[in-house]
Amino acid sequence: MRIWLATVGEPLPVDDGSPRLLRSGQFAHWLAGHGHDVVFWTGTMDHYQRRLRSDTTTTYEVNPNYKIVALAGRHYDRTISYSRFRNHGDIARSFKAIAGDHEAPDVILASYPIEELCRELLNFAEPRGIPVVIDIRDFWPDIFSEMLPAPLRPLAPLAFYPLERAARRTLRRATAISGMTETAMGWGVAKAGREPHEADFWFPFSYRRSNVVHQTAAVEHDPAADGLRLCFLGSLSQRSNIEVLIDAFRLLNEHGVKARLSICGAGDAEAGLKARAADLPNVELLGWVGAAELHAVMRESDFGALPYDRADFHKSIPNKCVEYFAGGLPVLTCTEGEVRSLVENRNCGVWVPARPEELARAISELAGAPERLAELKRNVVKVFDDTFEENVVFEKAVRKLDEIARMSQSRVSDKGSTLP
Repeated sequence: MRIWLATVGEPLPVDDGSPRLLRSGQFAHWLAGHGHDVVFWTGTMDHYQRRLRSDTTTTYEVNPNYKIVALAGRHYDRTISYSRFRNHGDIARSFKAIAGDHEAPDVILASYPIEELCRELLNFAEPRGIPVVIDIRDFWPDIFSEMLPAPLRPLAPLAFYPLERAARRTLRRATAISGMTETAMGWGVAKAGREPHEADFWFPFSYRRSNVVHQTAAVEHDPAADGLRLCFLGSLSQRSNIEVLIDAFRLLNEHGVKARLSICGAGDAEAGLKARAADLPNVELLGWVGAAELHAVMRESDFGALPYDRADFHKSIPNKCVEYFAGGLPVLTCTEGEVRSLVENRNCGVWVPARPEELARAISELAGAPERLAELKRNVVKVFDDTFEENVVFEKAVRKLDEIARMSQSRVSDKGSTLP
C-alpha cells in the first residue's frame, strides 16, 4: 500500500543525535519496515530544538520505500505565537506547490492540528478519489481559551470563531476520523457534526517491545531506604503543571523524606522551573537529553510522573504515559479521564489530586510499600504488551487504513475519478 502521513512538529530520524520518534515517525518507520511505500510530510521547523532544518522544502530518502518531505515554513520561538500560525500557513502553501509532483497514495493519514495542511491534503485528495483519515492529536481551538484572562474566557467562542469554523469545515470533509483514544476520536466526529461510522477508529501511542525495561533490569535500590525516584520526560511548557511536582518535593525535603525527581526536557517554562527548584537538592533538571540518557534515567527510576491536569489531557493518553510504560515504569499521575481510568482499572499506576501535599503523601507512602511497587511494575509490562506495543497497535491501524483504501477504490471504480 502507498501511504502518505502528514504531521508537523515531531522529531525526525534525520535529526542530529538519537531523536525519539513519536506517533507518526514510529508509524512511518514501521510501515516502511513492513513493505509499504511511505511519504511522511512534515515541516522544516524543528519544534523541539527551535531551529530550522532547512530554509527550503527538503526531501530526505530514509530508505528506498520511505522518504520525508520537510515543507518550508518560517522560524518561530514560542509554542503559541503569531509566527507559529504563520508557519502553518507556509507549510500548507509549500505542500500545494509540489504535491502534484508526487505519485498519489492509496490513503492519507493526516494529523490534526494543523488544520491548514489537512485542508490542502483534502484539496489534493478529493478530486482524485483518495481517502483522507484525519487523526486527532490535539484539541484546537478548544484549548485556546486558556490564553485569555479568566474574565474574558466566556468570549472565547467569539474570539476563536474563525478557527472553530475552519476546524469544523475541514473535519467534515474527512473520509474518517481517528484519534489516540476513543474520546479523541469522538471529539473529532462531533466537530465534524455527525455520528461515528464504521470507518472511524482510534489507536494509541505505541513503542517497540525492545524498549521495555523489565523490573529485573532496573538499577537495584531500596525505595524505603533511598527514597522513591521519579522522572518527568517531556516538554517544559506552561501547560505541563510541573510546578506541582517541584512543590511536592519541596515538602518532602522540608520533612526530611528521601526522594528524587529527575526532569528531562526543554521548553518555554524551563527557566522558571529552574528558579523554582534552585534550592532543592532532591530535584534535578537535566535539560534536553538523547534517547540513551533517557533510558538511563528511566532505569534508575521507580515511577514516571504525569502531572498534567488541563481539560484536554483528560481526553487523551499522552505519549509520555506510554513511554513510561515502555520503560517498565508505572505512573504517578494527576490526569483525570482516560489516564485515571487506565491506571485504576489495570492497576498500573497511582492517581492523586494535583496538589503538592497529596503528591508528597503518595510518594512517602509508596516508598514504604515495596510489594505494591513490584506489583505495579509487573502490571505495567502486561499492559504495555497487550495494549501499547508497536506491532499490536500498528497492525490494527494498517488493517483499518487498508480497508478504507479498498472501499474508496471500489467507489472510484464505480464512479470514475476526475484526475489520474
